[in-house]
Order: sequence, then structure tokens, then C-alpha cells
Amino acid sequence: MKKLLSVSIAALAFAAVADPVAYSPITVGVTEIATTTTQKNYIIPVPYQTIGSTAPVSVHDLVKAANLPDGTKLYHYNGASYQVWEVSGGTWAAPDVAATEKIAGTSVSAGSTEVTIAVGSALWVVFGSNPAASQKIYVYGSPVATKTTTISETGKTYLLSNPTDTAISDLAGKLSTIVAKGDKILPIGDSFAGYYTYNGTAWKKVAGTTITTENPPALGAYAGFWYVKKAAGTGTTITW
Repeated sequence: MKKLLSVSIAALAFAAVADPVAYSPITVGVTEIATTTTQKNYIIPVPYQTIGSTAPVSVHDLVKAANLPDGTKLYHYNGASYQVWEVSGGTWAAPDVAATEKIAGTSVSAGSTEVTIAVGSALWVVFGSNPAASQKIYVYGSPVATKTTTISETGKTYLLSNPTDTAISDLAGKLSTIVAKGDKILPIGDSFAGYYTYNGTAWKKVAGTTITTENPPALGAYAGFWYVKKAAGTGTTITW
């Protein structure tokens, strides 16, 4: 699923009387996401930072566009609305926003290279039709030794992901430093249409009119979920 590539960056031209320019190796992480012919929408994890830097990676640079079919769209949710890119000739380009389908009535604007996204967040890739069985999605960037996500704003909805290649069995434990009364979790990718909410003491599963005391389910490797932040918790950082 995941492969690390060691890339040595060096100067190839040398001045006649100068010493060779020093170089340092850069490690590039690559994650392959397999698709099936039954899905048009895919949650995309953010396990990387900018190559050669500790800065958040550009949305435009995280997901490889060259192998994706024209018309494939990439959505980023900024907490209030979506920004979108579209594959055209093997690169991400600004789409015709007026012709872009709205998501749950939320406004959509064209994305740019300046839009960045932090580790532990998530994106959507949407194909124009069911992809071929051989279709792959790749994300790449600078690997992060300790993956953390900062949740600092209340009254905001976050699209988050597990940025590791290992399933998280105790999601409630991972969120214990940020959770506060009224916070909600909406799982993505299963048949459960309800949500989990924290009442200040315990997590509750809300399925229609049925409410039970139950922690959120395990979160698979690179899987995503919506997190609705109602109030401030004891901290602001999730350590994955």
C-alpha cells in the first residue's frame, strides 16, 4: 500500500575552481489507493507534508493527476464550503464551477495551488463514471514521523482521516484530548446513517430514535469521517 522512495538531490554543474555543492537526501512517501468499479467517490487521506519541508502540503500537489481520467474532480472542504479541481490533460485545473455539482447544497469554488491541507485531514476524489478495475489513486509528499492533527476551531465541521496504514481500534481514545460535550462523529463508507455524539461523560450512538451508550467504531487505515466540533476540549491535538 505504501512505499518510501529515497531521492538524492544534488547539483550537477560545478564551477571550475569551486568545491562540489553539498547535497542532502529527501525521502518521498507514496501511498497507493486501489479502487473498484463500483465506486465513483473516494475518501483520500492526508498522510504527508510538503516534499522537503514540514509545511502543510498543497491540495494541488498531494494527489497525482497524471494517471487519472479527464473530468475526475478533487474536493477540499474548508469547514464552510468546498474547493474543487478537475483533471485536464493529466494535470489539476480549475473546473467550470457553474457546471460542477453542488454537494448537499454547499457552495463550491475553484481551487488553487495556494490551498494547503494538514496531515490527518481528508479529501474527496470523484470520478465522472465508475473507474476501471485497474484505476489507482496516488498521494505523495514528505513522510511525517509523528502524525498529529490540530482541531482548534469550535462550531466547525472537519473532514478527517486516519493518516496511518494501521486500523485504529480505539477511536474514542484517540479523540479524548479534543472531545467536548456536543461533539459528533459521522462515519463515512458504511451503511450506518446515524451519528455518535459525546454527552460530556460518554459517547452515544444515535440511530433514528434509538440512542445507546456506545463508542465510535474502529477506523480503518486511511479511512475518513466527519467530526463536528461543538465546544473546546481539554486540548487541540490528535496524535495518530
